[in-house]
Amino acid sequence: MKILIREEFKNDYTTRVAGEKLRKIILSTNEVITLDFEDIKVASASFFDEGIAKLALEGWTIDMLNEKIKFINIFRKDMELLKSVCTERGLKLS
Repeated sequence: MKILIREEFKNDYTTRVAGEKLRKIILSTNEVITLDFEDIKVASASFFDEGIAKLALEGWTIDMLNEKIKFINIFRKDMELLKSVCTERGLKLS
């Protein structure tokens, strides 16, 4: 499954509400999910924490995260921010 963040979340890809929506999508499928950040800069710890890092509260391990979610076209600074919030929740992205 591929999710184009720009289209799926329109103009709201920075808030906790949008992050919660992303997490619910992730939890609703057993497929590998590719998150495509083409043409957007998120720059939001809230979105990344709520959408990805909080998967740790659902019992996800770092191995599950690395196996089930792929990140493409993500800006370097966004990836650094994502890694940081995941590490705070005990998930260290590779």
